[in-house]
Amino acid sequence: MQRKSNNKKPTQAPGKGWVRKTLCGTAVLGLAMSMQPALAGHGHEHRHGHGHGYGHDDFATITPYNRVARLPVVRDENGQVDHKATYAKVQAAALALANYVARYKDSAVLGTTIIKGDDWVLGGTSLNCRKTQTCTDAEISQAIIEIPSPEPIDPNDPAYLADGTVTAANTKKASVLDFCNEHYAKQALGVSPIVGDRKIVNGYSHTPALPCEVSIWNDDEHIYVDMLDPNAIFSLFFTDVLFSADMADPAFAEAIADLPPQVKAEIRAVVLHAMTEFDAKTKVVDKQLGPKYRSMEQVVEVVANSPYQSPYLHIGYTKADGAAFSAAESTAVTQAIINTMSINNTPTQGTHPTVVNGTPLDSILSPGSSWRSARATPLTLPGNNHVIEACSPKYAKMAMSTGLHHVTALPCEITVQIIDQDGNGSLETLVVSYLDPHFMLSALFADISEEEKAAFAPIPGAILSDLQKVVAAALTVNSGIALNPGARISYKMLP
Repeated sequence: MQRKSNNKKPTQAPGKGWVRKTLCGTAVLGLAMSMQPALAGHGHEHRHGHGHGYGHDDFATITPYNRVARLPVVRDENGQVDHKATYAKVQAAALALANYVARYKDSAVLGTTIIKGDDWVLGGTSLNCRKTQTCTDAEISQAIIEIPSPEPIDPNDPAYLADGTVTAANTKKASVLDFCNEHYAKQALGVSPIVGDRKIVNGYSHTPALPCEVSIWNDDEHIYVDMLDPNAIFSLFFTDVLFSADMADPAFAEAIADLPPQVKAEIRAVVLHAMTEFDAKTKVVDKQLGPKYRSMEQVVEVVANSPYQSPYLHIGYTKADGAAFSAAESTAVTQAIINTMSINNTPTQGTHPTVVNGTPLDSILSPGSSWRSARATPLTLPGNNHVIEACSPKYAKMAMSTGLHHVTALPCEITVQIIDQDGNGSLETLVVSYLDPHFMLSALFADISEEEKAAFAPIPGAILSDLQKVVAAALTVNSGIALNPGARISYKMLP
């Protein structure tokens, strides 16, 4: 391989007739095209019930998650699963994938007919690593996020056998990698045009939906490599683009239609190459996972029924003195939020000593939440969009109890950007955006049982409240900038 060189009440869902009327003309053509999953290559697994189907009006069924590969578990001389060795293999596979993404030139290895944008890089690594591909082993391994589950690594562990206790050392975690591609990120975030001079509307507002995530985890049968499916993610999180006037332009609609399948095809190619080199017994899979969306009406309904009629909650802040924000201040505010939240794998992880109006922050966060940032510094995407990946072991384990295939929906993302909201050429508004946990539960966890939905109903509100309290503490106490109270910024996601 060649190394790289360089609170609003939920609204009722719109009627199906209204949706069909809205989707007439060139827009529906673009939408239908954008829903097409990437073509399955030779040797992909399509078992009964797992293949890509079609719903209403030839709408290609989409799901938030896609299984890319599976690897064999480790067995002992008697053919029994060696749980500890299998878990070690999961971690080794994640590291092998991370090493490939960080250090090798995709277009040289896979060819320019497959890799049509920039090379993929590993989120969480240094700028030097991403730009020059000269990376340390430590930064690559530290870029992998480990999401805890309630399951044990070894079910034969004495503590687990005794009373079901899963100790910290025996906690099974899923490995999550952030895949980043500057070319596609610039298009998705409205930094670069999709075609001609046409850019995605309100590009920065979609930042919480990025980057692309890949997970590796195991059960007693296989080791799985899954990804967030770009076809579904674009459909669910970019509805404002799909319903925009720009879709009346056939060239724009075609380019939008081509974007998600190309992203998916490239990520799958990278994953399959790296995993096949890691283990020649890797099985190529193309399996839809999670809730199925069989019509555009279903996509519209889940967005319309969310509290903000959007996957996002955007809060804008201005300076008390009316001055503009600098790029350095945007970065500093983002870091202040991370520091206030605490940083994973540090002695102070999960503790929040900031005092707000005489009250310790920890005392007003939900009990046992133990929030921390997965990374010591933010991911910075094109356009100076800063991403914070917030983690709570408590809530992560709750989410993972519904199935580890949901792990790429985690962690909770908060983004920071500065914008010119009033159009006078001055970046006077700092916007903190959240992926709305209510939307995430209803859209990406819709495949869980009705009992689980009822049990989890209060959780999204608790998560969002916690995150907003952490941000408020960071802005009012730790940012060093006098700010006016925040105000919600809304973008119309539906017609």
